[in-house]
Amino acid sequence: MSWDRAISFTLPWEGGLSNHPADRGGLTNMGITQTTLNRAHKKGTVKHNNVRALSKDEARIIYKAFYWAPFAWDRYTEPIDMILFDCCVNHGMGGTADIVQRACVSLGASLMIDGKWGPQTRGVLYEVAWKNGLALSKMLITKRLAFYDRIVVARPSQKSFLKGWRNRTLALAKTCGVRV
Repeated sequence: MSWDRAISFTLPWEGGLSNHPADRGGLTNMGITQTTLNRAHKKGTVKHNNVRALSKDEARIIYKAFYWAPFAWDRYTEPIDMILFDCCVNHGMGGTADIVQRACVSLGASLMIDGKWGPQTRGVLYEVAWKNGLALSKMLITKRLAFYDRIVVARPSQKSFLKGWRNRTLALAKTCGVRV
């Protein structure tokens, strides 16, 4: 159930075929970059590496294989699993690690903010999620919104995406019943 709910939220936000000049991912289809599709093809996850020909079913398979299963998001309760999955799809693992670390530290955890997804980050996240899941859900959304602001400060060319990113995150919060 959690996977179905998570992908049902995330996939529509990823859109269709896109090659926006300011998008650092380059040519994408349903949020899948050519680089990710090449990796999926090489691993045998999908049978081709033509991003233009990517089907919705293939995108779902890639998202589950690369952004859900390796991180065991289903170990977490709803809505934390859904928030983390969408974050991972939108920000990659480094961005997600940064957001998770900042959220956990804001809730009193002792953790270095280094943007790395290591055993300490996983352990602290798991502990905070089970002790105070509601506060963590809200803090993940809050820190994600702040993350977008830091992106735009560091790379002003990304400002054209800011409104859409914020709308996506606020829609996620609403879908998850998280008030920000």
